Amino acid sequence: MSHLQMATMENEITLEGIKHVRQDKREIIHSQSLQQCSTTNTMLDSSPHQTPAFLKKDVQSVTYKSHVNTDFQSSVTAQGYMALLGLTDKQLHETNVSKTKMYQSTSESSTTDRDGQQSVTYSTPQKLPDLKGGVSIQNVVKFKLSDEEYIGKPAAIAGIYVESSKKKISFLEAAEKGFLAKTYALEFLEAQAATGSLTDLATGQVHSAAEALERGIIDPSLKDRLMEAEKAISGYIFKGKKLSVFQAMEERILDRYKAKKILEVQVATGGLINPATGVRVPAHIAVDQGLLNKETLQSLYDPVGNPKGYHNPDTGQKAYYSDILKACLYDISGGVFLFPFGERHLTSTSPASSHRVSVVNSNCGTEMSAYEAFKGKHIDKKTYLFLSQQESEWQEKSTADPSGTPLHIITDVKSGRQLCLESALSQRFLESSELESYRRGLLSITEIADMIFSRMVVVEDVNSPIAGLWDVTQKKRLSVFQGFQQGFTDRATALRLLEAQACTGGICDPSCGERVTLTEALKRGLLDEALSQQLLQFDRAFNGFIHPKTAKTLSVSQAVQENLLPKDAGFRCIEFQLLTGGLIKPDTQDRISLEEVVQSGLVDKVTATVLKDEKFHTKSLTCPRTKRRITFKEALERSVYDCHTGLRLLEATKSHGFGPKSTFHYVWAYK
Repeated sequence: MSHLQMATMENEITLEGIKHVRQDKREIIHSQSLQQCSTTNTMLDSSPHQTPAFLKKDVQSVTYKSHVNTDFQSSVTAQGYMALLGLTDKQLHETNVSKTKMYQSTSESSTTDRDGQQSVTYSTPQKLPDLKGGVSIQNVVKFKLSDEEYIGKPAAIAGIYVESSKKKISFLEAAEKGFLAKTYALEFLEAQAATGSLTDLATGQVHSAAEALERGIIDPSLKDRLMEAEKAISGYIFKGKKLSVFQAMEERILDRYKAKKILEVQVATGGLINPATGVRVPAHIAVDQGLLNKETLQSLYDPVGNPKGYHNPDTGQKAYYSDILKACLYDISGGVFLFPFGERHLTSTSPASSHRVSVVNSNCGTEMSAYEAFKGKHIDKKTYLFLSQQESEWQEKSTADPSGTPLHIITDVKSGRQLCLESALSQRFLESSELESYRRGLLSITEIADMIFSRMVVVEDVNSPIAGLWDVTQKKRLSVFQGFQQGFTDRATALRLLEAQACTGGICDPSCGERVTLTEALKRGLLDEALSQQLLQFDRAFNGFIHPKTAKTLSVSQAVQENLLPKDAGFRCIEFQLLTGGLIKPDTQDRISLEEVVQSGLVDKVTATVLKDEKFHTKSLTCPRTKRRITFKEALERSVYDCHTGLRLLEATKSHGFGPKSTFHYVWAYK
């Protein structure tokens, strides 16, 4: 028997063993999911998910249990919530050395063997796609890959989750029902074949193209296309050698565009497959092994070097596979990723919802966030972290208050949310033992943030002006000034919105919910110097105008009567204050209604009549989303409350006609 035949038999035997293990795992998952359907409403259990016993491995040697009742929630007052966010009346100053911690999905640890050689073990919190080809212990050791590499990778997208019925269907069935074009369905089936994840949703089993055809899972007309795609894992035979996708591309036996499309899928689903060994390795290790070069890796998401090769099943727009995978749900019934199809947009993040739906149980229609699923023991920690990282990216930054007391602020750079760990401790949303576990690396920064959010309730501030903008494309909070800088609105609209903030309590920082003085807002980048000067009168409208002769504190209407404030500016201040809860008395900060204002003589009847009649309201704003002219009242009506701060946000889309002009813009305008 030749060496090639012996190697082939070894691979087939190993593959068969892996299939049996995977089948056992799928049967256990299926059994567990049926039991979970009756108990899903009690998901917020305090103990973390335990890895199934059949995996026979210690994923983590420390079991951590919360000492805080996770059902505990507290109503947060404006001052209390601001304190939680590190929002004191004291000004925060950056320390001389500002340390920022970046938390990525990949971690690494180094070990030294008996010979003194150091090896690096990489671990990525993702879910494993099934592999074709044998994976021996020798290969795992040879390529310095721990077993954790094979239980934490994301699989290829297995099918469609129909939001209306809460059921999963295959791509072919979805095409038959008219949910998507058959050509789109074929794209995703080829991606499954190219990653060894051709899945039968009915049983949860993974098959080769030949097996899928034999079982009637795929149409005979697709056989050749899928078998060709399978060469990405079985190898491309060339001059007696078995080549990987990249090697086949370099030898020009595989089209470069098609090769990069496959490489992008393999990178997105966990790593490149070496057909000679059957080992899948992360992209950074693949470069070291010659399965890829840096130039090709860097070009995978270059629209010029590698155009988007897949179609979003919902919109039909071209996209990279990794972007479509980020929008998927994890189905605990079968342990597969499904693309949600429907009008509910389950995986879409909004300011009104603290977490998006990330996990479903298609057996009983249960839908939950990644954290709820993790606390309810429906998913393990690796899957939880992978799903969470599609939604957020937390970083920690060290600062200090004027007294020198250190503060640690964690910020989600994706959504713009911000929390202060010390304030969370003082508010009892975080225990000292939990913070210590986080510092020791036993709890991730994502878990800490989710713990805090799960233990608090944010009250909507009915007196809130428009505190900021919500970028509907990037799903991110922006300050009004950031919105202008980034081209979401024009400067005149930004000025009016900031005027409303200044005269109703201070400039809003939507990342944390704090309202600050003009000086502090300037330091935080919420204003520029010119805007700060323009807002001085509106700031006095809240704090009170000081009469130059009597030294008395005057309200807005009194300041207008004393000619200390122009009438048009005064009218805007009164309008902004009344529409956000009532005219503000500067000495007490109390709000009073329009009727009380008229009765007290603070506003004359003519002005009151104008304020009541909406036809006299000036359309002084450009809607950041529709780009149509609107009044401040209409802006408030269109706004949404931010579940993170309780303040109002206005949805916005980018317009290239707004924002500071670059040199290119000026040159173009001049020409």
